[in-house]
Amino acid sequence: MKKTLRYNYRLNPTPEQEAKLVEFGATARGIWNLLLSENMRRYEHDKTFLFYKDMASLLKDIKTFEEFNWIKAFDSAAAQQVARDLELALKNVFTKGRLQRFPKHKISYKKKKLHNDSFRAVNNSHCIRIENGAISIPKVGKIPIILHRKLASKIKTVTIQYHHGKWGCSITQEVECKTAKQVLKTITGFDINSKQTVVGSDGFVVDNPKFLK
Repeated sequence: MKKTLRYNYRLNPTPEQEAKLVEFGATARGIWNLLLSENMRRYEHDKTFLFYKDMASLLKDIKTFEEFNWIKAFDSAAAQQVARDLELALKNVFTKGRLQRFPKHKISYKKKKLHNDSFRAVNNSHCIRIENGAISIPKVGKIPIILHRKLASKIKTVTIQYHHGKWGCSITQEVECKTAKQVLKTITGFDINSKQTVVGSDGFVVDNPKFLK
């Protein structure tokens, strides 16, 4: 059985790298808003949505236009992750039991006075590595990282975000978990009340000794 682990680390980018991270965070926000607007337009027209393959194809096609040159500078795998996230958000709206609202456009941190743009890079072909105290991010370079704990497995994705005045990254890894040696057939719950110290759902009771009295 495989399980996804997420470790968070602090980053110390250079001023040049920080400018690139800010740019990429804004680009991810712009791609989200662009794809969401197109989905809203499609739904008003014929009640249909664009899903991942269509959105990825749309991003590829519009790169040829001069007004969308800002997408070319962005990591293509990170752009595809934005499309995947939007697809999931759209599907959750119409999934029973999710009770999730329709996705909204993301606004600039200059308007909400909170810089929390982020983007997620994917470790395709081992493009994301941690070597000599730095993590390699596609089209950004090797960013110094405070590695306070060792990774448990190979890196899957890295989400870069500016939070509380500091840059950080959230690294996901997929690890193999051992199967349970023993499966419990029954579960017992315990509670405390004013008369008994412990009360079990199976009838187990321990009276309150009331030492202070």
